[in-house]
Amino acid sequence: MTANRLPLLDVLVPDVKTLGKPSLAGVWQAYQRERAAGASPFAAAVVLASQVDRLGFAFAVGYPAALEHLVEGVHLPCAFCVTEVNGNSPRAIETALLRKDDRYVLHGLKTFVTFGSHAETLIIVARVGAKPDGRPDLVVVQIPSSREGIVLEDLPETPFVPEVPHSSVRLDGVEVRAEERLPGDGYLEYVKPFRTIEDIHVVGATLGYLVGLARRTQGSLDWIAERSADLVALDRLLDAAPLDPRVHIALHGVYQRLTRFTDSGELARILASAPDDERGRWERDRALLRVASKARAARFERATRDLR
Repeated sequence: MTANRLPLLDVLVPDVKTLGKPSLAGVWQAYQRERAAGASPFAAAVVLASQVDRLGFAFAVGYPAALEHLVEGVHLPCAFCVTEVNGNSPRAIETALLRKDDRYVLHGLKTFVTFGSHAETLIIVARVGAKPDGRPDLVVVQIPSSREGIVLEDLPETPFVPEVPHSSVRLDGVEVRAEERLPGDGYLEYVKPFRTIEDIHVVGATLGYLVGLARRTQGSLDWIAERSADLVALDRLLDAAPLDPRVHIALHGVYQRLTRFTDSGELARILASAPDDERGRWERDRALLRVASKARAARFERATRDLR
Protein backbone atom coordinates (compact mmCIF):
# COMPACT_ATOMS: atom_id res chain seq x y z
CA MET A 1 0.00 0.00 0.00
CA THR A 2 1.42 3.36 -1.03
CA ALA A 3 2.01 6.13 1.47
CA ASN A 4 -0.96 8.28 0.41
CA ARG A 5 -3.29 5.36 1.13
CA LEU A 6 -2.28 4.86 4.75
CA PRO A 7 -4.81 7.46 6.01
CA LEU A 8 -7.55 5.05 4.91
CA LEU A 9 -6.74 2.99 7.98
CA ASP A 10 -7.41 5.99 10.22
CA VAL A 11 -10.99 4.71 10.46
CA LEU A 12 -9.56 2.12 12.86
CA VAL A 13 -7.72 4.39 15.30
CA PRO A 14 -9.02 4.10 18.86
CA ASP A 15 -9.52 7.85 19.29
CA VAL A 16 -13.01 8.41 17.90
CA LYS A 17 -13.10 11.82 16.21
CA THR A 18 -16.25 13.63 15.08
CA LEU A 19 -16.93 16.87 13.27
CA GLY A 20 -19.54 17.89 15.83
CA LYS A 21 -22.42 19.57 14.01
CA PRO A 22 -20.95 19.99 10.53
CA SER A 23 -22.33 22.02 7.66
CA LEU A 24 -21.92 21.18 3.99
CA ALA A 25 -19.22 23.84 3.65
CA GLY A 26 -17.51 22.60 6.82
CA VAL A 27 -17.45 19.01 5.57
CA TRP A 28 -15.90 20.08 2.27
CA GLN A 29 -13.27 22.17 4.06
CA ALA A 30 -12.38 19.20 6.27
CA TYR A 31 -12.14 16.99 3.17
CA GLN A 32 -9.74 19.41 1.52
CA ARG A 33 -7.61 19.49 4.68
CA GLU A 34 -7.31 15.70 4.53
CA ARG A 35 -6.28 15.96 0.87
CA ALA A 36 -3.72 18.63 1.67
CA ALA A 37 -2.28 16.36 4.37
CA GLY A 38 -1.61 13.66 1.74
CA ALA A 39 -4.71 11.44 1.76
CA SER A 40 -6.00 10.16 -1.57
CA PRO A 41 -9.51 11.31 -2.55
CA PHE A 42 -10.94 7.93 -1.52
CA ALA A 43 -9.12 7.81 1.81
CA ALA A 44 -10.08 11.42 2.60
CA ALA A 45 -13.74 10.64 1.88
CA VAL A 46 -13.78 7.48 4.00
CA VAL A 47 -12.04 9.08 6.98
CA LEU A 48 -14.27 12.17 6.92
CA ALA A 49 -17.38 10.00 6.50
CA SER A 50 -16.44 8.15 9.68
CA GLN A 51 -16.55 11.46 11.58
CA VAL A 52 -20.01 12.73 10.56
CA ASP A 53 -23.41 11.97 12.02
CA ARG A 54 -25.46 11.34 8.88
CA LEU A 55 -25.37 9.62 5.53
CA GLY A 56 -25.95 12.88 3.64
CA PHE A 57 -22.60 14.31 4.73
CA ALA A 58 -20.89 10.98 3.94
CA PHE A 59 -22.22 11.27 0.40
CA ALA A 60 -21.11 14.91 0.35
CA VAL A 61 -17.45 13.83 0.61
CA GLY A 62 -17.78 10.67 -1.52
CA TYR A 63 -19.11 12.60 -4.51
CA PRO A 64 -16.30 15.19 -4.89
CA ALA A 65 -13.75 12.44 -4.24
CA ALA A 66 -15.19 10.56 -7.22
CA LEU A 67 -14.95 13.66 -9.40
CA GLU A 68 -11.34 14.22 -8.32
CA HIS A 69 -10.59 10.66 -9.41
CA LEU A 70 -12.35 11.21 -12.75
CA VAL A 71 -10.87 14.62 -13.61
CA GLU A 72 -7.35 15.15 -12.32
CA GLY A 73 -6.79 18.58 -10.85
CA VAL A 74 -10.45 19.63 -10.87
CA HIS A 75 -11.19 22.70 -8.76
CA LEU A 76 -13.47 21.89 -5.81
CA PRO A 77 -16.29 22.14 -4.99
CA CYS A 78 -17.55 20.90 -8.34
CA ALA A 79 -20.56 19.28 -9.99
CA PHE A 80 -20.97 16.89 -12.92
CA CYS A 81 -23.70 18.11 -15.29
CA VAL A 82 -25.10 15.26 -17.39
CA THR A 83 -28.85 14.67 -16.91
CA GLU A 84 -31.29 16.45 -19.23
CA VAL A 85 -35.05 16.40 -19.85
CA ASN A 86 -34.93 12.95 -21.48
CA GLY A 87 -32.35 11.39 -19.16
CA ASN A 88 -28.59 10.85 -19.20
CA SER A 89 -28.06 8.42 -22.08
CA PRO A 90 -25.91 9.69 -24.98
CA ARG A 91 -28.96 10.28 -27.19
CA ALA A 92 -30.64 12.28 -24.39
CA ILE A 93 -27.87 14.90 -24.42
CA GLU A 94 -29.03 17.94 -26.36
CA THR A 95 -26.76 20.54 -24.75
CA ALA A 96 -24.53 21.67 -27.60
CA LEU A 97 -20.98 22.98 -27.75
CA LEU A 98 -20.82 25.12 -30.89
CA ARG A 99 -17.82 26.61 -32.66
CA LYS A 100 -18.10 30.37 -33.08
CA ASP A 101 -15.14 31.91 -34.88
CA ASP A 102 -12.11 31.11 -32.71
CA ARG A 103 -14.06 30.10 -29.58
CA TYR A 104 -16.79 27.78 -28.35
CA VAL A 105 -20.21 28.50 -26.84
CA LEU A 106 -22.56 26.28 -24.83
CA HIS A 107 -26.33 26.16 -25.14
CA GLY A 108 -28.62 23.81 -23.24
CA LEU A 109 -30.30 22.80 -20.00
CA LYS A 110 -29.19 20.31 -17.37
CA THR A 111 -32.20 19.38 -15.26
CA PHE A 112 -30.74 17.59 -12.22
CA VAL A 113 -27.25 18.50 -11.02
CA THR A 114 -26.02 17.30 -7.64
CA PHE A 115 -24.41 20.15 -5.63
CA GLY A 116 -24.98 22.44 -8.63
CA SER A 117 -25.70 25.65 -6.71
CA HIS A 118 -22.80 25.03 -4.30
CA ALA A 119 -20.21 24.26 -6.97
CA GLU A 120 -17.47 26.60 -8.09
CA THR A 121 -16.66 24.38 -11.08
CA LEU A 122 -19.08 22.74 -13.50
CA ILE A 123 -18.07 19.69 -15.51
CA ILE A 124 -20.52 19.68 -18.41
CA VAL A 125 -21.28 17.02 -21.00
CA ALA A 126 -22.24 18.42 -24.41
CA ARG A 127 -22.83 17.28 -27.96
CA VAL A 128 -20.53 18.45 -30.77
CA GLY A 129 -22.15 16.49 -33.59
CA ALA A 130 -22.55 12.87 -34.62
CA LYS A 131 -20.10 10.04 -35.13
CA PRO A 132 -19.90 8.17 -38.46
CA ASP A 133 -22.28 5.51 -37.14
CA GLY A 134 -24.86 8.13 -36.17
CA ARG A 135 -24.27 8.05 -32.42
CA PRO A 136 -23.88 11.39 -30.63
CA ASP A 137 -20.35 12.72 -30.39
CA LEU A 138 -20.01 13.94 -26.80
CA VAL A 139 -17.33 16.04 -25.13
CA VAL A 140 -16.76 17.35 -21.61
CA VAL A 141 -15.84 20.90 -20.63
CA GLN A 142 -14.75 22.26 -17.26
CA ILE A 143 -15.76 25.87 -16.54
CA PRO A 144 -16.35 28.11 -13.51
CA SER A 145 -19.97 28.27 -12.37
CA SER A 146 -19.76 32.07 -12.19
CA ARG A 147 -19.33 32.50 -15.94
CA GLU A 148 -21.77 34.73 -17.76
CA GLY A 149 -24.71 32.88 -19.29
CA ILE A 150 -24.97 30.24 -16.54
CA VAL A 151 -28.19 30.27 -14.53
CA LEU A 152 -28.54 27.86 -11.60
CA GLU A 153 -31.90 27.26 -9.96
CA ASP A 154 -32.30 25.23 -6.77
CA LEU A 155 -34.62 22.23 -6.93
CA PRO A 156 -36.86 21.05 -4.05
CA GLU A 157 -35.22 18.91 -1.36
CA THR A 158 -35.29 15.17 -1.95
CA PRO A 159 -37.16 12.99 0.59
CA PHE A 160 -33.83 11.57 1.80
CA VAL A 161 -30.37 13.12 2.37
CA PRO A 162 -31.83 16.67 2.21
CA GLU A 163 -28.34 18.01 3.06
CA VAL A 164 -27.43 17.22 -0.58
CA PRO A 165 -28.77 20.05 -2.78
CA HIS A 166 -29.69 19.71 -6.45
CA SER A 167 -30.12 22.32 -9.14
CA SER A 168 -31.00 22.85 -12.75
CA VAL A 169 -28.36 24.56 -14.89
CA ARG A 170 -29.31 26.66 -17.89
CA LEU A 171 -26.56 27.46 -20.38
CA ASP A 172 -27.27 30.43 -22.64
CA GLY A 173 -24.37 31.13 -24.96
CA VAL A 174 -21.73 30.38 -22.33
CA GLU A 175 -18.23 31.00 -23.61
CA VAL A 176 -15.81 28.07 -23.38
CA ARG A 177 -12.09 28.43 -23.96
CA ALA A 178 -10.25 25.83 -25.99
CA GLU A 179 -8.20 24.67 -23.01
CA GLU A 180 -11.42 24.09 -20.99
CA ARG A 181 -12.46 21.27 -23.29
CA LEU A 182 -11.21 18.05 -21.72
CA PRO A 183 -9.48 15.47 -23.92
CA GLY A 184 -11.13 12.24 -25.01
CA ASP A 185 -14.59 10.86 -25.70
CA GLY A 186 -17.14 12.47 -23.38
CA TYR A 187 -19.20 9.33 -22.95
CA LEU A 188 -16.62 6.52 -22.92
CA GLU A 189 -14.01 8.37 -20.86
CA TYR A 190 -16.21 10.39 -18.49
CA VAL A 191 -19.94 9.63 -18.28
CA LYS A 192 -19.78 5.84 -18.45
CA PRO A 193 -16.78 5.28 -16.12
CA PHE A 194 -18.11 7.82 -13.61
CA ARG A 195 -21.02 5.50 -12.82
CA THR A 196 -18.53 2.96 -11.48
CA ILE A 197 -16.16 5.49 -9.91
CA GLU A 198 -19.02 7.21 -8.09
CA ASP A 199 -20.34 3.88 -6.78
CA ILE A 200 -16.92 2.93 -5.40
CA HIS A 201 -16.53 6.26 -3.60
CA VAL A 202 -20.10 6.51 -2.31
CA VAL A 203 -20.16 2.90 -1.09
CA GLY A 204 -16.77 3.55 0.54
CA ALA A 205 -18.07 6.71 2.23
CA THR A 206 -21.17 4.82 3.41
CA LEU A 207 -18.99 2.11 4.91
CA GLY A 208 -16.80 4.78 6.50
CA TYR A 209 -19.87 6.36 8.11
CA LEU A 210 -21.09 2.99 9.41
CA VAL A 211 -17.66 2.10 10.81
CA GLY A 212 -17.60 5.46 12.62
CA LEU A 213 -21.10 4.83 13.96
CA ALA A 214 -20.12 1.34 15.13
CA ARG A 215 -17.04 2.69 16.90
CA ARG A 216 -19.04 5.43 18.62
CA THR A 217 -21.64 2.91 19.84
CA GLN A 218 -19.22 0.12 20.83
CA GLY A 219 -20.30 -2.10 17.95
CA SER A 220 -18.85 -5.48 17.05
CA LEU A 221 -15.10 -5.40 16.43
CA ASP A 222 -15.49 -8.36 14.08
CA TRP A 223 -17.97 -6.39 11.99
CA ILE A 224 -15.68 -3.34 11.93
CA ALA A 225 -12.83 -5.57 10.77
CA GLU A 226 -14.97 -6.99 7.95
CA ARG A 227 -16.01 -3.53 6.75
CA SER A 228 -12.39 -2.39 6.87
CA ALA A 229 -11.51 -5.27 4.55
CA ASP A 230 -14.27 -4.10 2.20
CA LEU A 231 -12.78 -0.60 2.23
CA VAL A 232 -9.35 -1.91 1.29
CA ALA A 233 -10.93 -3.93 -1.54
CA LEU A 234 -12.71 -0.83 -2.88
CA ASP A 235 -9.48 1.15 -2.67
CA ARG A 236 -7.70 -1.46 -4.77
CA LEU A 237 -10.48 -1.44 -7.37
CA LEU A 238 -9.60 2.17 -8.12
CA ASP A 239 -6.30 0.93 -9.60
CA ALA A 240 -8.19 -0.92 -12.34
CA ALA A 241 -9.98 0.43 -15.41
CA PRO A 242 -13.51 1.32 -14.27
CA LEU A 243 -15.08 -0.38 -17.31
CA ASP A 244 -13.32 -3.69 -16.64
CA PRO A 245 -16.08 -6.27 -15.99
CA ARG A 246 -14.00 -7.78 -13.17
CA VAL A 247 -14.29 -4.45 -11.33
CA HIS A 248 -18.07 -4.59 -11.65
CA ILE A 249 -18.20 -8.13 -10.27
CA ALA A 250 -16.03 -7.31 -7.26
CA LEU A 251 -17.94 -4.07 -6.62
CA HIS A 252 -21.20 -6.02 -6.76
CA GLY A 253 -19.87 -8.34 -4.05
CA VAL A 254 -19.02 -5.45 -1.71
CA TYR A 255 -22.36 -3.78 -2.39
CA GLN A 256 -24.29 -6.97 -1.65
CA ARG A 257 -22.49 -7.34 1.69
CA LEU A 258 -23.39 -3.75 2.54
CA THR A 259 -27.03 -4.34 1.58
CA ARG A 260 -27.26 -7.44 3.77
CA PHE A 261 -25.79 -5.54 6.72
CA THR A 262 -28.34 -2.72 6.45
CA ASP A 263 -31.07 -5.31 7.16
CA SER A 264 -29.15 -7.17 9.86
CA GLY A 265 -29.61 -7.52 13.59
CA GLU A 266 -26.07 -6.20 14.09
CA LEU A 267 -27.01 -2.84 12.58
CA ALA A 268 -30.19 -2.80 14.67
CA ARG A 269 -28.05 -3.23 17.81
CA ILE A 270 -25.69 -0.45 16.71
CA LEU A 271 -28.59 1.90 15.97
CA ALA A 272 -30.21 1.11 19.32
CA SER A 273 -27.20 2.74 21.00
CA ALA A 274 -27.11 5.72 18.63
CA PRO A 275 -28.68 9.12 19.42
CA ASP A 276 -32.36 9.29 18.53
CA ASP A 277 -31.87 11.98 15.88
CA GLU A 278 -29.08 10.06 14.15
CA ARG A 279 -31.13 6.86 14.16
CA GLY A 280 -34.04 8.76 12.62
CA ARG A 281 -31.83 10.22 9.90
CA TRP A 282 -30.52 6.77 9.01
CA GLU A 283 -34.04 5.38 8.60
CA ARG A 284 -34.92 8.37 6.42
CA ASP A 285 -31.72 8.32 4.33
CA ARG A 286 -31.10 4.61 3.76
CA ALA A 287 -33.16 4.91 0.55
CA LEU A 288 -30.03 6.49 -0.96
CA LEU A 289 -28.50 3.01 -1.14
CA ARG A 290 -31.31 1.86 -3.44
CA VAL A 291 -30.81 4.64 -5.99
CA ALA A 292 -29.79 3.14 -9.36
CA SER A 293 -30.04 -0.41 -7.97
CA LYS A 294 -31.52 -1.69 -11.26
CA ALA A 295 -28.65 -0.16 -13.21
CA ARG A 296 -26.15 -1.82 -10.84
CA ALA A 297 -27.85 -5.20 -11.27
CA ALA A 298 -27.79 -4.82 -15.06
CA ARG A 299 -24.11 -3.86 -14.96
CA PHE A 300 -23.32 -6.98 -12.91
CA GLU A 301 -25.23 -9.20 -15.32
CA ARG A 302 -23.37 -7.74 -18.31
CA ALA A 303 -20.06 -8.24 -16.51
CA THR A 304 -20.77 -11.91 -15.81
CA ARG A 305 -21.72 -12.45 -19.47
CA ASP A 306 -18.54 -10.73 -20.65
CA LEU A 307 -16.38 -13.08 -18.59
CA ARG A 308 -18.00 -16.33 -19.72
